[in-house]
Amino acid sequence: MIEHQEGLAKKFIKELTDNLKGKRFKEVLSFFENNNYDEIIRESSWDIVSTVSSYVTTENLKCNGDLVECCTAILNTIVEKCNPSETVLELLEQVEDPEDDIKFSIILSVLSKCLSKMDKKMRAIEWCIKPLINESRLENAGKCTILRDYLASILIFLMGKPLFYFQEAELESCLNQSLPEKIVILVSHVTGDLLSFLNIASTRSRENKSKKKNIDEENIDLKVTLFELDENISDLAYANFYFYVITKLHLWEKVPQIYDWQYIFETSIYLIVKLLQEQESIAKGLNLLEHLLIRLTRHSLTLQSLQLNIYFELFNALVKVMIYSNSVQERKKALNLFQNYIEIFDIQARYSIILYLYQTSEHSGLLSLTTGIFKTSIIECLQASPPVPYFFACKLPHGSASDLVELSDEIITSLNLLRFLFIRDEGNQTGIWNLVDKLQHEYLKPLREGIDLCKAHWKVKIKDLEEQKKTYKIFENIELEKSDAEITLTVGDEKLPAMPIPEKITFCYQAINGLDVMESFRRLWTCRVLLTNQLENDQQQSSQEHDGKENDEEYEKNIKMKILAASLKYVHDLGWSQQAISAGAESIGYPGIIHGLFPNRGADLVHYFYLTCNKELNKILEEQALAVEQSPTKKKKTLELQVRDAVETRLRMVIPYKKTWPQALALMALPPNVPLSLANLLTLVDDICYYAGDKSVDINWYTRRIVLAGIYKTTELYMLQDNSEDHQKTWNFLERRIKDATQIHTILTTTSDMALPDLNRATETAYAAFVT
Repeated sequence: MIEHQEGLAKKFIKELTDNLKGKRFKEVLSFFENNNYDEIIRESSWDIVSTVSSYVTTENLKCNGDLVECCTAILNTIVEKCNPSETVLELLEQVEDPEDDIKFSIILSVLSKCLSKMDKKMRAIEWCIKPLINESRLENAGKCTILRDYLASILIFLMGKPLFYFQEAELESCLNQSLPEKIVILVSHVTGDLLSFLNIASTRSRENKSKKKNIDEENIDLKVTLFELDENISDLAYANFYFYVITKLHLWEKVPQIYDWQYIFETSIYLIVKLLQEQESIAKGLNLLEHLLIRLTRHSLTLQSLQLNIYFELFNALVKVMIYSNSVQERKKALNLFQNYIEIFDIQARYSIILYLYQTSEHSGLLSLTTGIFKTSIIECLQASPPVPYFFACKLPHGSASDLVELSDEIITSLNLLRFLFIRDEGNQTGIWNLVDKLQHEYLKPLREGIDLCKAHWKVKIKDLEEQKKTYKIFENIELEKSDAEITLTVGDEKLPAMPIPEKITFCYQAINGLDVMESFRRLWTCRVLLTNQLENDQQQSSQEHDGKENDEEYEKNIKMKILAASLKYVHDLGWSQQAISAGAESIGYPGIIHGLFPNRGADLVHYFYLTCNKELNKILEEQALAVEQSPTKKKKTLELQVRDAVETRLRMVIPYKKTWPQALALMALPPNVPLSLANLLTLVDDICYYAGDKSVDINWYTRRIVLAGIYKTTELYMLQDNSEDHQKTWNFLERRIKDATQIHTILTTTSDMALPDLNRATETAYAAFVT
């Protein structure tokens, strides 16, 4: 039986060979399409593959393409009909020493189909790859450099999709050995240095598009093509690869132990961020970050490290996981790592990080966490010996002899913070009340002395410059001006550049204005009220020091009024806003950060405008009333005309700010500002009624003012939409409303004798007119 089968197999091979030589391709293909020969094909597959492969050559492709096409079809049919485990070996034998490129590429294509049909694909891949790995080992460094690069690139590529999305537990349940770990081991055999590609992903992320385009076009470096182009190896593939390298101890032992951990961390941050941005790989990203943070020394990273934005990008990625992750476990782990991450920075760098978090964070929980870290940092500074200065703003470097003009921004901000803390922290939650004595003696008292010294210095400079200016006017001598220009101005040991005398005088006044602001903040009138019970002795001494000087509240109030008055001219461009206040302050020599004096921001500016306009109207009405008293013969205006003219005068004060007035109305309509808005409106209508001659003390006192307030506000709203010349439609509208109010009053006061039905109708008519 066996001999008979062997005879049939030999006959089949002979007929196959004869038909191929005779170019009878249809007959050849019929052997493999006919199921009668399947048993012979399976038994003789080794001989058939060897015979058919011998015809797959470059020469036959050029001269007899149909032959090569027929042979390729036969090989594919064998893959379909024969045992793939045996066929793989048969095909591998044909590609071991390929004498022809065409044969190699065709057999390789058929081999890939055969591998896909195998049940144990891992073993087949190992059969295919292992010889290449052995060939490319480092012992053969001179011959196989290009082969090693290709293999390393392919192996790292395999770490991307879909392997990237598999969890370790899933892979271990399917395989005896973790596939990613086996890939890492193979790469270590090929390269010898697993960290040689670590910085590629982060480096290429910083490259601009034009540079990348040039690399793509030139294609002069094979390593660039294989490892640096995202098309070949994705960021996720690199991230997954180095996750295993760094987190698995037995794999980390294969890494040359010469790398600095700070370098490894810095170049790995980009990969960590990539992992944290993918929902499926957040756990991997957190695990990788945890392993790296353990390796770093506490306080080892300095402020210079933060010049790289990648550190802040990691903060942003961690924050998103802490806040938005669906997994409670991931959120908790991200929170712990966030705190540990901050700990690796020194105090100076941590100061910049906390400032960054305050500026970029809006989430209440994150702001609370940042405040806790801020408090911990202050405690560290206090406990350090000597104390670390980065979180201590309240200290003059040279005591009362410090140049306060140079330090003005820092001092004003520090005083503003102190004021805020003393007002808000009545329960001493921040511990600020424990520092009262120290602040009073080591900061506020030297600051007071320094302000007095600086004021005296700049006043002397102004006096000298004024004298010099008078001398120039008398002699009108340019040479004299040049020679006397020795009066120099110095700030922070640096001489200011040469400038005309008027500019020098202006600068001196600006310096004094800045010192006035410091003095205003230094007095801390609110804080001193809070300090009464704790600083009785200091309060007595302070009252003696300030005896004969203007009241603290008045002093601060005057500065506020100056700034608000200067801010009005910026309302047209900046609106009723904090920016307008800052611009106004700077225009009269105060620093822009003084807007901290105005906690209600734009609402304070609107309130000031209300007060100013009401005061101006009151002055006008008072002058008109005095003029009438002094000229009894002069015809007096009617009550309605007086009210109309007063309301029109007041509304004309709003016209220059009409463009931004809706914003002002919106600000004053906010719940915290409503009491002020009502108070200003009632003050306005009370002044108008008073100077119009209203002396009533009954219920009419209230009704007249309420009706007038309604007329004023409706006319104000009408004016905002009026585009007529000189707002004539508005004044006509105002006149009609006043006539309506007069008619209502007349109807209600002349209906006492009416019958009840007529009285009701009159009341309804008056009510309808009032509502309209």
